[in-house]
Amino acid sequence: MTSAENKPAKPARRRYILLFGVIVLVIAGWTAAWAYGRSVLADQLDRQIAGMAERGLQISCADRTIAGFPFRYEVGCRDMRSLDRAGSEASLGGLNAVALVYKPWHVIFEAKSPASMEIPLTGVSGDVSWDVARASMTFANGSLGELDAVVARPEAAVENAFSAGLFSADKAEVHLREVPDQAGALEGFVSVNALKLKSFPELQETVDLRGQVQVTGGEALLAGADLVSLVRMNDDELPVKLVLLEAGLGESRVGASGDLLVNGDGTLSGTLDVTLGNANALLQSLKPLFPPENQTFALMENVVKGLEPAATEIDGVPSIKLPVVIDRGTVRAGFLPLGRIPPLFQAGI
Repeated sequence: MTSAENKPAKPARRRYILLFGVIVLVIAGWTAAWAYGRSVLADQLDRQIAGMAERGLQISCADRTIAGFPFRYEVGCRDMRSLDRAGSEASLGGLNAVALVYKPWHVIFEAKSPASMEIPLTGVSGDVSWDVARASMTFANGSLGELDAVVARPEAAVENAFSAGLFSADKAEVHLREVPDQAGALEGFVSVNALKLKSFPELQETVDLRGQVQVTGGEALLAGADLVSLVRMNDDELPVKLVLLEAGLGESRVGASGDLLVNGDGTLSGTLDVTLGNANALLQSLKPLFPPENQTFALMENVVKGLEPAATEIDGVPSIKLPVVIDRGTVRAGFLPLGRIPPLFQAGI
């Protein structure tokens, strides 16, 4: 082979060397960019925690880490705790957050069990555990745009000075988004599958719940406003549309819809259209929840019996419709008192 035949090999080697150099430069540049992004993220986290501390909320977590190179940012936090100036405390076993480098506005969160809370002002405390808890959050214009959360096999124990409750379920879901055709409004969906009231072993049936609400001006909640501030911004009367609230207990159903107001003292007011499917069977299922000498149950039985002739078929189920009035938390159907809904928050907080 002559020396002339070897000459084309040199340009080829140069091309390979050039390509290799470009790859090295790209890797080095990407590594530097990822490291810079990591430092910016760490600084932003510090700023957010410091900002919350200035507003009276102390947040801490052990062993905070930022990993995920080369295409993700993964923030890990173990033993997360919070304390506000009112003395309310909360803790979480851990929290992980993941976002792709090229899609940082979409963050996936995973919370580690267990969690606990204690609110001295209301006397409420509770503990929650679960198998898996994940949430997908999309951010836009500096605020939360959409939330989808799923919790598998949650179990909660909640108590106050007067009562205590133990609950479990197969799955719970929460979805939040802006209402597409209503500027500034927030829409929320919630569902709970096979809810078991363990505090009442007499109640054998599990309950399936699903609901949908729309909050006028609720978009501010996605931007970080609290419910109390939002009510104050609406002259102490925040409109809430209950699109649907449905509970299934065995072969019985309860449905409700209507317009509500959240008052400045945290109580609810409004009128609901309530539908009872298989009403008599529903009452018998709920009977163990009433004290033996309680007259409310007997009154409810009489009302149901009086309305049974007017029952209509809805999806093959005999159903009774009746209006229910809520007056600052007090619930009644006509003159029959049905109970009281606790305030959503304490006045003055």
